[in-house]
Amino acid sequence: MIDTPVPMFPPSTDLGPEAAAELLADWGFIAHSGLPDHPGPGYLMVALRQQPTLAHYDPETVEFWITKGERGVLASIDHLTPMPFETEISWGTVRIVDRLRKANEFLTFGGALTASRAEGATVAILLSPTPLLCRGGQSQGWDAGSRELAAWFGRLWGAAGNARGFEASLAAAEPLARYAAFIADLCARDERSRWHSWEQGRLRRDHPTAWMAGLALRNELAVAAQVPQTGGPS
Repeated sequence: MIDTPVPMFPPSTDLGPEAAAELLADWGFIAHSGLPDHPGPGYLMVALRQQPTLAHYDPETVEFWITKGERGVLASIDHLTPMPFETEISWGTVRIVDRLRKANEFLTFGGALTASRAEGATVAILLSPTPLLCRGGQSQGWDAGSRELAAWFGRLWGAAGNARGFEASLAAAEPLARYAAFIADLCARDERSRWHSWEQGRLRRDHPTAWMAGLALRNELAVAAQVPQTGGPS
């Protein structure tokens, strides 16, 4: 069952917890990928309630990746986390999980996560300047492009494990630069895609600095992917 509403347009970037709580009154979460009608921002709003409503999917935890010491670290918040809460999240998977450990997953290039108490719930808002793609789960499907992005993130994980310098570059990159690297890679692999080509042109035109940073990151990925893995049994 798909119980996620699909807004017709992204909310204001200064959407506060009270307004988000009102939108979430009848939902456990609301997500907007930012595509195909917008190139971003992507957003995810989640209501973490102490008691499940049993009327819809009731998330209790948000899991995400942050950067510490140039490395990715898994982090999470729930209704017991001290509030207010604010952090920059890194690239990778965002999971919202209910009391039965049923999850809905999203793929992000990074963004800002804020949370606070409102209307008897902990309201978490993730906002990214880039698309935020649904990756299936208990109550949602897969967004277009999410399979390609999941595969690309898998390549990043492998390369980051091989080369710490590349992991540090990924951690330091802005979300738009990571997104640009992804789009550049897609265009090189599938030049027939109209959407990929359109996004390539838009990034070059509107975000030239991020585009150049993305090309550099893609070049680093190509090198890091060829570095022999070190360590392990001798």
